[in-house]
Amino acid sequence: SQTEYKFITNIISTVSKKLNHTPLHVADNPVGLGSPVLQVKSIMEIGSNERVKMIGICGTGGIGKTTIARAVYNLLADQFDGLCFLADIREMTIDKHGLVQLQETLLSEILGEKDIKIGCVNKGIPLIKRRLQRKKVLLVLDDVDNLKQLKAIAGGNDWFGFGSRIIITSRDKHLLSAHGVSEFYEVKELSKRDALELFSWNAFKSNKVDPGYANISSRVLLYAGGLPLALQVIGSNLYNRGIDEWKSALDKYERIPNKEVNEILKVSYDGLEEDEKNIFLDIACFFNKYKMSYVRGMLHAHGFHPEHGIRVLVDKSLVSIDVNDCLRMHDLIQDMGREIVRQESTSEPGKRSRLWFDEDIFHVLQNET
Repeated sequence: SQTEYKFITNIISTVSKKLNHTPLHVADNPVGLGSPVLQVKSIMEIGSNERVKMIGICGTGGIGKTTIARAVYNLLADQFDGLCFLADIREMTIDKHGLVQLQETLLSEILGEKDIKIGCVNKGIPLIKRRLQRKKVLLVLDDVDNLKQLKAIAGGNDWFGFGSRIIITSRDKHLLSAHGVSEFYEVKELSKRDALELFSWNAFKSNKVDPGYANISSRVLLYAGGLPLALQVIGSNLYNRGIDEWKSALDKYERIPNKEVNEILKVSYDGLEEDEKNIFLDIACFFNKYKMSYVRGMLHAHGFHPEHGIRVLVDKSLVSIDVNDCLRMHDLIQDMGREIVRQESTSEPGKRSRLWFDEDIFHVLQNET
């Protein structure tokens, strides 16, 4: 009968969708992913909770948010009717047509229909709601940095069917809170053991450090501070080079940060307001690891609004406040801030807005620059 034919067609369609799921490439060397992936899975409450849930994965640039999201997506893909991983949303939406393109991609990937054309964002919103309201979907929104992006692609829990899960990766925790996301996984730096293994895969193409390079490898780990991006970039740059070249490269990085790592970290700084940028640069140049009470007083004296400014920096994963009420900034983020100031005048320290390095201060005083 017709109904039996429809029923069989639906089964074939569902099964082939599951069989056609192509896993995402997670990482060349997926080190230290086990625990984060299980923790995100636990927050998602798959199976035990049928309401729609949005989960935030937050942390500084280069710390592995996207890698964790890809691994979770692969692990849970076969438990959903529709799947979509929207990568690099921040970059995609620099162009004003980017949001429409993302809406079209979302619909065509989940519905399995090609050539969906929307025209404008405000047409896309009701269309996504209508077409996806009854579907149990797994949607990943990667690298979100603006509320407009969330409102256009995943405006509310009522857009998706029961049991749907939306994972959002962002450097800005407050942005996700403002959208109603209440559950977060904050990505931490790699442990020393995992950092050493990830670095070894990139520097030696093996999971073990070459014994002759043990001491200088420790110096790299200290410099990278458990940031996966830095371990990968620096490890790859040092691959197949002699110890003298390693020393020379590290001396240079400690003076002028690696450009590739720096550019990724700087994205968070570029998104700050003018007041917040100045507070960030003051902390990077002078106040890292100082007591909050002292820093607040100094920033107030400079005419800033430290309570709000520091809260923004914490939300954007640029600083943290430890149990002793001290301000903490990752060494590579501090280097990035100092490099911004150094670039104000690379040859004449007297033309920079801040001075912290004794040789530069001596030069400025001696030469009256």
